[in-house]
Amino acid sequence: MLTTVPLFNAWTIWWNSDRLTHGFAGYWESPIFFPTERTFAFSEPQPATIVVAPVIWMTGSPALAYNVYMLLSLFLNGVFTYRILRRTGSPRILAVIGGGMMIWLPVSVRQLEVLQLIPVWAMLWTWDAVRRFAATQTWRTALECAFAYALSFYICIHHTLFMTIALAATAWILCLGLRKQSGSRTLKAFFIKSAVALILAAGMVSVVFVPMRKALRENSFERSQDIVEQLSAQPADLWITPYDSLLFPGTPSRFGFSPGWIKVALASLGVLLGLCHRKRRRWVLFLLLTTIVTAVLAIGSNLKIGDVQLWWILAKYVPGISQVRNVFRFVYLTQMAIILLSMIALTEVWLRLRARAWRPLTSTALVTIVALAALIEVPAPKPLLAGVPDLSRHVAWATFLKQNTPHGKAIACLPFPTGTAAMDFDSTTRWMYLGSMHGVPMINGYSGFFPPSYLKFQAQIKKDGLSEDILAQLAGMNTHYLVIHNTYKSPTPLPLAASSGHYLQLVFEDPIGIKLYELKSK
Repeated sequence: MLTTVPLFNAWTIWWNSDRLTHGFAGYWESPIFFPTERTFAFSEPQPATIVVAPVIWMTGSPALAYNVYMLLSLFLNGVFTYRILRRTGSPRILAVIGGGMMIWLPVSVRQLEVLQLIPVWAMLWTWDAVRRFAATQTWRTALECAFAYALSFYICIHHTLFMTIALAATAWILCLGLRKQSGSRTLKAFFIKSAVALILAAGMVSVVFVPMRKALRENSFERSQDIVEQLSAQPADLWITPYDSLLFPGTPSRFGFSPGWIKVALASLGVLLGLCHRKRRRWVLFLLLTTIVTAVLAIGSNLKIGDVQLWWILAKYVPGISQVRNVFRFVYLTQMAIILLSMIALTEVWLRLRARAWRPLTSTALVTIVALAALIEVPAPKPLLAGVPDLSRHVAWATFLKQNTPHGKAIACLPFPTGTAAMDFDSTTRWMYLGSMHGVPMINGYSGFFPPSYLKFQAQIKKDGLSEDILAQLAGMNTHYLVIHNTYKSPTPLPLAASSGHYLQLVFEDPIGIKLYELKSK
């Protein structure tokens, strides 16, 4: 299993917990890519992970905190699905099975290493809050909408950006019933409460959005057209099931974004039956349009109407879209909507069977069997364990760094990556994970975006090793120590003492195979 991303997310959880103990002082100045500023804005900050900060404080293990957060997220995915289904009339057994479907969301369980994408419960909460606000127009539900949306943003900006675009195209359906209510006073109150909720949500989100937006714009971070096209779905991908599906499985070499043919068939039935149910009609139309809109958007730059590409129009006018890489992840919302529609179908069938005097046990058993078939048609894949460094083995050298590195100085950890793919940064994210023990800034690092100066330096050190010029550049970046694992082999001899300029002096050697060199100048 590729460990780069899980290790990076474990480091992110550690940094959030560390900053919490400091009142979030210096939050954006994370200890990577030193001396570049606001480096924590180069990827998903995930401030919601502070919920597992006590796990790190009590155990010192970011990996354990990562696992607790992942399991908690999966549990809440099921809980909020159950709550929506119960509120919209599903019997308890179908609500439980629907919760299981959302826990095993096919696109999610195949990307468990991307921790920020696992929690979809806050988006479900937002959908449900918007649905209830459109029906009741109370201050409580208006404020709930704002809070749920902001929490979704704190969990995953990527997901929330996609949800926002989808809501902009679909939320109006939930408000169609307002015209049937009494007079202009109702409409006025609705718009006032909506405005307050939007302002409140914007205020809560701006705490994170504004500094991130500033950092990304200052560094001109945008995704290239080639990358966006590669990571946009093809129309056919939306119909292909995952390779391990029990019905009509796809091939491992291709994207399979269908949640399963039983779910799709049930969702189609849910649309037909749900439209016949007056109280359920707007909710069904909302889910149907959400399915269509998000499926179309998942195609991204591969969707062309003549010479027009909708994706690049969005990238021009919608903040954050130009930084998106994995466009296909709109299918998270597609699959979520399909699961809810499939449960509506089974609920409607259950209601109709009972209305026709079927025995309660027989009707419940029938829909339960179909629901279970939909649940297991795309089974959860076998989990793969990612190995993490044993922190207890690294106490000695980490303690030396923590106690002896001057304030304002940094370290360089070798070996550096040999390429720019995620798998090449496995060693870097291991250094970052170990950095949770000492907290000293590193000049190297890993994130969603990389400072151009770092990538240039990485390519040069790969070519030249620890040459005189490299040592001079390291000194210019206020590097005090070089932390070198014994697997690193410099293309040029390690200059313990150079004839001029800068040189390295061995100051600490750990038996586990790590040496610390102090960078000095003559």
